[in-house]
Amino acid sequence: MTENTELNLNELDEAVGGYKRPKEKAGFIIYQIQKGDTVTRIAEKFQFTKKDILAWNPKITNPSLIYAGDYLYIKEKK
Repeated sequence: MTENTELNLNELDEAVGGYKRPKEKAGFIIYQIQKGDTVTRIAEKFQFTKKDILAWNPKITNPSLIYAGDYLYIKEKK
């Protein structure tokens, strides 16, 4: 007999993507990178520039290397 286990959102994200969701940051949303995403595509999706995305996410040291399942901060539109 299998026991049903419920996972909260953070546990589910870690189980699926293997990355820990970052802490909330005032004025920003948290976006989980999807397969096929690039910094440029993400910037276009949210109507910002690649430079903006990189400024908000200094952990990106090489814009050509981002990974599905990881998270980015994206400034909220007002």
